[in-house]
Amino acid sequence: MSLATPRDLFVHELADAMSAEQQILKAMPDLQKDAQHPEFKAALKEHEAETRQQVKNLQAVFKSLDEKPEETTCLGMQGLMEEHRAVHAEKPSPEVLELATLSGAEKTEHYEIVAYTGLVQMAKDLGEKEAAQLLQENLDQEKAMAKRVADLTKAISKEVKAAQKEVGAATA
Repeated sequence: MSLATPRDLFVHELADAMSAEQQILKAMPDLQKDAQHPEFKAALKEHEAETRQQVKNLQAVFKSLDEKPEETTCLGMQGLMEEHRAVHAEKPSPEVLELATLSGAEKTEHYEIVAYTGLVQMAKDLGEKEAAQLLQENLDQEKAMAKRVADLTKAISKEVKAAQKEVGAATA
């Protein structure tokens, strides 16, 4: 696809977002399996449902534009997924894997926030009100999940630190 106009770029970026969401959906079962903390597992499960809705929203945007998503791979998301696989290769303890998964989730949410912020602005600039509204819904969900993950990271990190202190005190 040639990127000759702002609309071409918008359609291209939409396809990239679709690829990112599909990669996330594919990874969700493994991420949920890696999560140990019940609240984190629940957050991932709920966000999986949101992600499925986000894909539907993207499909609706394409339909409203009378376009089909190009076949593409979101390289940014692919890199984030490769980072997670690389952590697994290091054979971390369950607690460290949990913290790494939380960190990866934060990175992913912020990547998506940046992507959707740009898409919402492009939709507005192009006068695509319906697209802007659907993309804003996705952006709002990503922002909420980013906050939830950040809060969980703080809480779980404190729990891991406290548990390590107890282990250290017991072995001293």
